[in-house]
Amino acid sequence: MAVHRSGSGPDIVLFHGGMGSWKHWIRNIEPLATRFTVHALDHPSYGDSAPVPRETTGAAYLDLVHDLFIGMFPGDGPLRFAGFSFGGAIAANLARRLGPRVTHLCLVSPGGFPARRFGERPTRSYRHAWDDEKRFREICRHNLLVNMLSDPASVSEETIDIQASCVRRARFDSRKVSGGGTLLGDLAQLSCRIRLLWGERDDSPFRPADLLIGEIRTAVGTLDLRRIPRAGHWSAYENAGEVNRLMLEFFSS
Repeated sequence: MAVHRSGSGPDIVLFHGGMGSWKHWIRNIEPLATRFTVHALDHPSYGDSAPVPRETTGAAYLDLVHDLFIGMFPGDGPLRFAGFSFGGAIAANLARRLGPRVTHLCLVSPGGFPARRFGERPTRSYRHAWDDEKRFREICRHNLLVNMLSDPASVSEETIDIQASCVRRARFDSRKVSGGGTLLGDLAQLSCRIRLLWGERDDSPFRPADLLIGEIRTAVGTLDLRRIPRAGHWSAYENAGEVNRLMLEFFSS
């Protein structure tokens, strides 16, 4: 796995969302790096990381991430994890496997729930505009406002640059993990500190916030939940200031 490193101090590892890369944390790395060594990963088949076969199952993918991770972070030194969406499922699964090495787990609107049919998600297919850059960017903007961000003002040309680059370099179907149903079982076995960040506007017919947050609360018992104002699913980008404050507070305690 490719990794973008910054800062010094205790180790924090950041796990990005679906169709993403380390750039999902582009507004968070520098603030975190004032106190920590930040390792922002590209998961296998994303960003600069090597590809996996397309037929790889979700379970095999999680096994691969674990094997690669322990090669990158040998020993028994303490680790702090933050996982967004797809990366939340990966981070929780790794935290369970690594046991007491992981002292803190911050989940930002995690995936990994059982696959279910909620409301229809009105996204557009990127395949229909792969060679038409203008149309491709229009679809990126549309899908960002469906899946990731709540306010059209949050979608700058730089935001679309990030999305376009990430989508073109995504070579694994993250839904195999995001809909793989591992999250709740993994969380139920953890003894580390857990904080859940969830955008106040990350609530829709296809992603019902109260239901999903309630399932996490049932899995972990007492839940340290912080709702992020003025933010949708990608709250670490849309309201980076508040997310950075809460992550620094959590990881420093």
